[in-house]
Amino acid sequence: MSGQFMRPLKKPKKSAEIRKQRINARLEQIQPDTELLKQPISPVLDHNVELFKKMFAETSDFVVRQFHFGSNREIRVALIFIDGLVDRTSISESIFTPFMMKTLENGEQEIVPQNPYDLILNWLVTFYSVKEEVEIGKLLDLLLAGFAILFIDGAAKALAIEVKGWAMRSVEEPKAESFVRGPREGFTETLRVNTALIRRRIRTPKLRFDMLQIGSVTKTDVCVAYIDGLVNPATVKEVKQRLERIDTDSILESGYLEDFIRDNYRTPFALLDRTERPDKVAGCLVEGRVAIMVDNTPFVLIVPAVFSGFLQSPEDYYEAHDYIRPLRWVALFLTLTLPSFYVALTTFHQEMIPGSLALSMAVGRAGVPFPAVVEALLMEITFDLLREAGTRMPRSVGQAVGVVGALVLGQAAVAAGIVSPFMVIIVALTAIASFLIPNYSASIAIRYLRYPILLLAGSFGLLGVFWGLMLLLLHLASLRSFGVPYLYPISPAVPGEWQDVFYRAPWWAMDRRPRLFRSPNIIRQAPGQRPEPPENQSQAQRNSGAQEQDKQQHDQTGKGQG
Repeated sequence: MSGQFMRPLKKPKKSAEIRKQRINARLEQIQPDTELLKQPISPVLDHNVELFKKMFAETSDFVVRQFHFGSNREIRVALIFIDGLVDRTSISESIFTPFMMKTLENGEQEIVPQNPYDLILNWLVTFYSVKEEVEIGKLLDLLLAGFAILFIDGAAKALAIEVKGWAMRSVEEPKAESFVRGPREGFTETLRVNTALIRRRIRTPKLRFDMLQIGSVTKTDVCVAYIDGLVNPATVKEVKQRLERIDTDSILESGYLEDFIRDNYRTPFALLDRTERPDKVAGCLVEGRVAIMVDNTPFVLIVPAVFSGFLQSPEDYYEAHDYIRPLRWVALFLTLTLPSFYVALTTFHQEMIPGSLALSMAVGRAGVPFPAVVEALLMEITFDLLREAGTRMPRSVGQAVGVVGALVLGQAAVAAGIVSPFMVIIVALTAIASFLIPNYSASIAIRYLRYPILLLAGSFGLLGVFWGLMLLLLHLASLRSFGVPYLYPISPAVPGEWQDVFYRAPWWAMDRRPRLFRSPNIIRQAPGQRPEPPENQSQAQRNSGAQEQDKQQHDQTGKGQG
């Protein structure tokens, strides 16, 4: 009878299993996300390891390495890192090797056996960048940024070791901004490489790189670069305020930031300049502007921006004479208005066309079934489609598609009587003129603004063209970029600063920074450095130079005889 009331004996649990159950029960009581990230580091090693395992679940790139070291293997440590974000060689040489060598020492007393944490921090971890953290959330951010986290049993602190090392693109020539003369270096997708490219060009301790982190999910690193003493402090403050008020889950490219911080989102014009050339960024920083660099993208934002800056190229400042910039302004006008003027003249103002030219145009348009405005719209849309197709296709076939497609379609359209030969010439000249605009964003805005002007020309003739241009100028005059007038120094007109707008003056003449950016130090260089050729020097200067040369020769002769 007594056997019926006897219970089978259970196998006693090991101490490790009991400890793991207690840790899991404690972790289940912790609320996820915010409360979990605010938890302090526990002195119990297993608790910390299980906590991070719970956060990363079963992801394959999360690595945990636990081991013992010491003369009696009495010190327990755990190393966690994300595979692919760290340099395995650095982990092996700076962490595992010192621990192994310390363990293999025989007959030597431990340096600080009572305090393993200080022993590891001061003697064993030999990497140059080590941070001490006491909060789970900060450790998690560092872990996802490429740090390796080292937990020591019995210590309520952890070591974050900077062993970043991931696959990155090497420094290459920029694809979108290639020039004949100038540096061949371009930004990469790694933020620290980009800051180093700027530091190489601006060797002053006043160059500042202020770091921010934006994006609740991506936690993207954003760097605000400026030169202290040359930039207006109010501009830096405004840039940081606009960046800090961004509350979003992801920032994957600098274009995300541009939509959040631009002054006017209704305009098609770019209110922030962007580039992938370090020399251009360095030149803008020296002028007193601010650069915004985003990790994982080679494109850097520059603020404030003005419209005339989009027609400037870094190559303008490397050549002795700037002949191409005036042509860019002409190309801008042709890109915007050439098809519209053609439609307005052929539809409403035939009397303004010379007789022989009007006769040739009439013969070319014989048999074309569409009005001039419809004909122009069809050709413009077709050329834009070909251009975009050539841009998006692989480089080896993209150019061939653009050129061959334009030639074949243009010739076929003329042969079929859909468009006139003059229209093909007008559209081709418009496309060629658009390529002279060095900034891609400004080029896109100008290309698509010619469509409403073209419709106005087809409806009201030259009056419609002038209305369109007037509305465009009024819109540009109303724009601001971080409080700076977009058309400065054209509107408001400051003729004294036109030396770097329609043409580039010699470097010795540009001895002051643009007043637009309100730099505390407006002096760029010493005045009066205009070069003087020898034939323009005064006779007194030549005589004094000859006398000095004779005196030096006389002194050398006397020394030789002595």
